[in-house]
Amino acid sequence: MKTKLMLATILCLGVAGVWGTQGTTTYYTAVTNSNVRAAPTTNSHRIGLLNAGTKVRVIGRAAGGNWHQVRLNNGQMGFVYGKLLRADSAGAASSDKTDLVGGPTPAPTDAFAYIVWPTDGKVIPGGDFVVIFGLHKMGTAPAGVTKQYTGHHHLLVDTELPPLGQPIPNDDRHIHFGRGQTEYRIQLPPGTHTLQLLLGDAKHLPHTPPVMSQQITVRVP
Repeated sequence: MKTKLMLATILCLGVAGVWGTQGTTTYYTAVTNSNVRAAPTTNSHRIGLLNAGTKVRVIGRAAGGNWHQVRLNNGQMGFVYGKLLRADSAGAASSDKTDLVGGPTPAPTDAFAYIVWPTDGKVIPGGDFVVIFGLHKMGTAPAGVTKQYTGHHHLLVDTELPPLGQPIPNDDRHIHFGRGQTEYRIQLPPGTHTLQLLLGDAKHLPHTPPVMSQQITVRVP
């Protein structure tokens, strides 16, 4: 419980100081392997990794300009320490993806989900663990409840994103949390597994832009 409260405090304090880039998109290049974090502080949860040489969209800054707010190709938002990125004078990356589109329910452009625990690459003996969900700039609400900037989580297990313009499937690989839950105990067999969060609206449709987490990998020995 203390860990959750500490994380919530970091998010509230850290994200409050973000300002935008006045409607323009600036592209930067990672000068080294760089962590993408949920909030502009090294104490914040790591939600992704930029390999050296990767181009990324910078849409704002935070913490006195020391951190860049970035938008990854999958639509997820996060923060990278400023000195780890170099302005890209060449402009847009040729491999940049078109913004993803979901259903008719809007979401803030800087909203994203993230997996608080486990972390990417975690080895989990026994395979019995609790996945803790995180959400930035959105709230949770039960399925069927229509309220602005809310939704409910879906955990994708060992599968890629479903079609984003259709209701999220409901099966063993697409687990619904229609009561608004923010954690889930799961049992996985030995092997390497992927986990990803995708938020759905009252009708289980992804938002536009879709609100999702990075896909992470865990291993059960």
